[in-house]
Amino acid sequence: MGPVEIASTLRQPAYIGENRCGPCTVVNVLLAALLAAPVAVLSPPLGAATLAGCLLAIYLRGYLVPGTPELTEEYLPPAVLRLFGKEPAPRTLGDPEEAGSWGSLEEAGIVEREGSVSLTADFRDRWRAAIHERRDAELGERAVARLLGEGEVAQRGDRAFSVDGTQLVRWDSSAALLADVAANELLRERYDDWSAFDRDARRELLGRLRLLLERCPDCDGATTGGSESVDPCCQKSYTVVWNECEACGALLGERSSVAGGADDELAALVDSSGPVPESDGGHV
Repeated sequence: MGPVEIASTLRQPAYIGENRCGPCTVVNVLLAALLAAPVAVLSPPLGAATLAGCLLAIYLRGYLVPGTPELTEEYLPPAVLRLFGKEPAPRTLGDPEEAGSWGSLEEAGIVEREGSVSLTADFRDRWRAAIHERRDAELGERAVARLLGEGEVAQRGDRAFSVDGTQLVRWDSSAALLADVAANELLRERYDDWSAFDRDARRELLGRLRLLLERCPDCDGATTGGSESVDPCCQKSYTVVWNECEACGALLGERSSVAGGADDELAALVDSSGPVPESDGGHV
């Protein structure tokens, strides 16, 4: 294969010519110079060859580092992307009616499933940081109104709020309320379609995520989960799944799953051991 054929194979038309990104090209040329400089100190000819090779790669492919377009879109903050004249790819949670399922949450990068369900390390760390930031904040009407996204909110108790004077919304613990307020801010910043979720869809999704918390938002104590099968007379049997703090006893989340229903997977994935310590990945 001759030089022309090799060059043709290496070319990436999607990132060169009219499609070439000027700011990205400048950054990649600077990277090429940084790579070649230490080599040139040891051997000027080899340094020149390194620089020439890097510049050739940029000319033919548009980028020096393999996978740069995908890497930058995924990992660079939106503010940095905008400096390069690029809008970040939108992140979405999908259909609000389906977004509470583990599959949808996995696609959104919130949970991962490898035989069991856990929060992704990135979302877990960001959620914990958001919780710590708001631990001493007032969790009153303004915070809950922002969380629910609609309606006029009035406080009726420590953890109870009325919406539009009709619906009463209550959290089982201050830890659960804190977790939801923190997660709401994180989801607002992270996902473009969070505002499309109504109050019920938001609470459904947040309640599911609280089952995966490893540490209590209030006291940082380790959590433990469990499940119990219930077979009432003249009704379908169901399983109750919960997550609570071992230290302070705060109930963080509780859900019911009807046997054979669409959410049967929930009960199957949570047992009496609950979330395991963080060092093991936080699986349930």
